[in-house]
Amino acid sequence: MHRLTLVALVVVVAGCRLSPEGDPKKSDRRLELAKEYLGRFELEAAEAEANKAIAYMNTNEEAFNLRGLVHYIRALNNRRLIEVDDCLTGLQAEVFDQDEDAQLARAASDFQKAVALAPDYGEAWANQGAVANLTGAYDDAIKLLTHAPENPIRLVNPGLSRASLGWAYFQKEDYLRAAKELLQVKQFQPTECVPTYRLGRVYFAKGEWENAAQEFQAVDPSCGLQEASLYLMKTRLEQGLNDEANAARDACLKLSPKSCIANQCRAGAR
Repeated sequence: MHRLTLVALVVVVAGCRLSPEGDPKKSDRRLELAKEYLGRFELEAAEAEANKAIAYMNTNEEAFNLRGLVHYIRALNNRRLIEVDDCLTGLQAEVFDQDEDAQLARAASDFQKAVALAPDYGEAWANQGAVANLTGAYDDAIKLLTHAPENPIRLVNPGLSRASLGWAYFQKEDYLRAAKELLQVKQFQPTECVPTYRLGRVYFAKGEWENAAQEFQAVDPSCGLQEASLYLMKTRLEQGLNDEANAARDACLKLSPKSCIANQCRAGAR
């Protein structure tokens, strides 16, 4: 998961709450501090302030959502260590993998508490769907991510939510629905990295090589999505365009030479 996506995830919107129990002013003050810390990716401080916000008012659904995001980002960081930064294997990978599972379980619990307190909280529904995608529970992800846009006022990034829904359909090999969701995102957010890459994967799965190549090439390298270069290389190899494939391989290796994806780029080159 690239940094731009993480930034999109940490934005939290205010909304109507149930009748508060406790001290709402102190709770909101701590919540605002938690948002600031999360925006700077200071996860320990963000979690501490979210805990204080909940202690002051246990019906503060935004505080539960924010604490869930802290756990979710920790899980993403663990996955990045395993798959990208160091390509960990063996015991090290097992340790980080177990922690990732624990963080995702905590994230899911907090998001569930948020929607129990505020059923109109579309962002918390979407965040639950993102967790379900990471755990491979794609049927659950589809249900949650389909429900999220039903409450658009409290949904921060409808495009990101729809891109996650498209990815869940993709994982279930329902390429028509996946393409439908991702094309709608592209219509309104044509330069967004994640939906662009994921639409390329749909075309790749269908063997539409030139369409796939166009999407992978359109992913801005600054997004850090190394997978786009890997699949551009694979696409060019399918087309028999070895020079273009080698150029994509070189771009892949430049982004993160020690990653597992880089190893795939090396192995797939000709």
